[in-house]
Amino acid sequence: MADTGRVLRSAPLLALLACVPVLALHAAEQPNVLVLLSYHRGMPWEDGVVRGMQEALAGIGEPVYVDLDVKRFPDRARVPAVLAVAQGLVAAARPSVVVAVDDHAWETALAERDRLFAGLPLVFCGVNYWDGATRPPDSTGVVEGTDPAATVRLAFRLHPQARRLVVVNDPTETGRQNRLLLDRVLPPEMGGREVLWLGDGTFADTDHVLAGLDPRRDVVLAMSSNLDAAGAVRSYDQAAARIRSVCPAPVYAAWDLYYDKRMVGGYLLDAPTHGRRTGELVARILRGEHAHDIPVDTRPSTRLSLDDRELQRFGVDERLIPAEAEILHRPESFWRAYGATVAVVTAVFLLQLGTIAGLLVAMRRRRLAEEAAREGELRLRHGARMDAVGQLAAGVAHDFNNVLTAILGHADLLAMRLEKQSELRPHVETIAGAAQRAAGTVRNLLAFARGRSGGAKSCDANRLVQDVVSLLQHAIDRRIAVSCDLDPGAGAVRIGGDELQQMLINLALNARDAMGQGGRLELATRRIDVQEDARSLGLEPGWHIRITVADTGIGIAPEHIERIFDPFFTTKDVGKGTGLGLSVVHGAVRSAHGAIRVASRVGEGTTFTIWLPASDRVSSAHVPVVRAPRALRVMLVDDEQLVLSVVGQLLEACGATVHSFDDPLRASTWFAGNGNDVDVALLDGNMPGMTGWQLAIRLREARPDLRVVALTGAATAEATAAWHAAGVNRLLHKPVTREQLAETLLQVGGEATPTPGA
Repeated sequence: MADTGRVLRSAPLLALLACVPVLALHAAEQPNVLVLLSYHRGMPWEDGVVRGMQEALAGIGEPVYVDLDVKRFPDRARVPAVLAVAQGLVAAARPSVVVAVDDHAWETALAERDRLFAGLPLVFCGVNYWDGATRPPDSTGVVEGTDPAATVRLAFRLHPQARRLVVVNDPTETGRQNRLLLDRVLPPEMGGREVLWLGDGTFADTDHVLAGLDPRRDVVLAMSSNLDAAGAVRSYDQAAARIRSVCPAPVYAAWDLYYDKRMVGGYLLDAPTHGRRTGELVARILRGEHAHDIPVDTRPSTRLSLDDRELQRFGVDERLIPAEAEILHRPESFWRAYGATVAVVTAVFLLQLGTIAGLLVAMRRRRLAEEAAREGELRLRHGARMDAVGQLAAGVAHDFNNVLTAILGHADLLAMRLEKQSELRPHVETIAGAAQRAAGTVRNLLAFARGRSGGAKSCDANRLVQDVVSLLQHAIDRRIAVSCDLDPGAGAVRIGGDELQQMLINLALNARDAMGQGGRLELATRRIDVQEDARSLGLEPGWHIRITVADTGIGIAPEHIERIFDPFFTTKDVGKGTGLGLSVVHGAVRSAHGAIRVASRVGEGTTFTIWLPASDRVSSAHVPVVRAPRALRVMLVDDEQLVLSVVGQLLEACGATVHSFDDPLRASTWFAGNGNDVDVALLDGNMPGMTGWQLAIRLREARPDLRVVALTGAATAEATAAWHAAGVNRLLHKPVTREQLAETLLQVGGEATPTPGA
């Protein structure tokens, strides 16, 4: 009571001090608005309401505040002193409207209206239990549209295994209002689950119970936790930090006071929205409307906000998250959707194509020089950059396929002229095999340029590992002993052979760099049934092929482990590494619906473990050797002389009569006079002067029944659409073999029975 007496004796002085800013405001000739705050400025909720109200009243009215401060000082004995301050402000400021923020201020305004605010319109902000039947005269306001029931439904939706709701709620006036509201809305939401109430004891009591919760069984709803039974007081920030630090279970909230406080989230009541809507009602009154003519605003003032860090921490299924949710701290969507594809294709550039490697390294250096301070901005622009790289990839792939067509075609012609027992035949087969592997690399480039993968494939895991080991034994430092440990029953793995080979080579080259003084490198396979570990690895339960690549090198520092799969991250010297090898491996594994983990100890070595889905069979790219059963007359048009020559010879080897042209305009002119001497037109796509599909349209205008086949080196989505628009649905992809040409002639010639090739 002594403290209360001092407050009462100081009331006239406080009123006088409060008048100083008010008198200055009168000079601006703006009407004053008396605002009774249930709590205090500096509290996040009240600050949010004040901020929103000031935005709505800017240039229209000037708020004058009275803090009732019942959150920090709930003793009602101090109320007369605070009301004395309010009375002094009314006398000095002569407000046009009185605003009451939250239930305590509203109840006080109604109780003191006749004595302090006679004749003034009342506007409430944030009343919890509004009853329109008891609306006072000359009043309006904004109902506190909190929705804890929606947050509870959300929690049980995201954690369907939860069997108990734990509510943290203190004995303050706000807490009592929360309890009344929850007692009314919770029963229909619980579905037989248990409710545990915390907060009536000390903070230590609450912490003890929270620390013992089971994250598989419990979810927590944090309401109000500012005052305990011992009289200790803490802010909302302090309460949120403490609850989150001691509680192992997921924590949800109903107030924006807990926004971005490492809680999962919820349908949060938004204080600035409350204040803004209230300010809009006050502005209408200041412009001349009567308060009783303005409807009470009962709209919800919530927003759904979730923290991705907590969603990941508790393994929440993304399919259960409502589409309208605001997700905090989620990684950039571009990398989530396309990062793996970009990484895989970029590595193919660097390791298989020297010219593309130089381009990507130059792009990386330019990026580092221009955007080192803004890595986040890089990711936003990376999509457009990769689109340009994709277009470049299509052009480069077209040129490479032309060269590979010449190599593969001449190897085919040479094989035709050799005896089956010739000593030269293995060399020819080696040339053809190398060209086919290079063609596989180019197909990967084209898949990137089209913006899609090359399709589902499979390969023999042991055979691929053996091939890589054989290659490494002759291609890397002889001081490194390379070996393999293969499971005879491993079988097939659901990934393309080219992709698996590239992954293993990337890991092996990294291992080589880690063993500068020599060492051991072992590749191993095992067929395993993944069940218990499937969820932690991100795999579908079932049979997988586990491939390990283990070295005895220098190891990886612990601080680098988390970043080794990031694109462009490298610890190597400039010019000795691009930081793309491991990101390519990671991207390829993810694309194949697999998983990869790394274990490393500095000075002892590193082991990469890859799980890939097992397959029932191995994909085959074999094309049966066929020959056209009757001599067809073919018009071949390609601006590349190497391609024109070798494809012409291969067609003739298939029994066809060939009319070759390296100029589409000259071919069109010749066809105008000799069109009846052609059965099939075989046209390149990208040619100077006229594209293949443009030439196809012109030929079809002259001969509607003419059969046209596209011979394409880079069938991007745009090119394929152009061919289809020209009526050409049969596409033959470079590089081509004699068998593929013979099969195509057989199909377009209308014959059904293939014959063995020479």
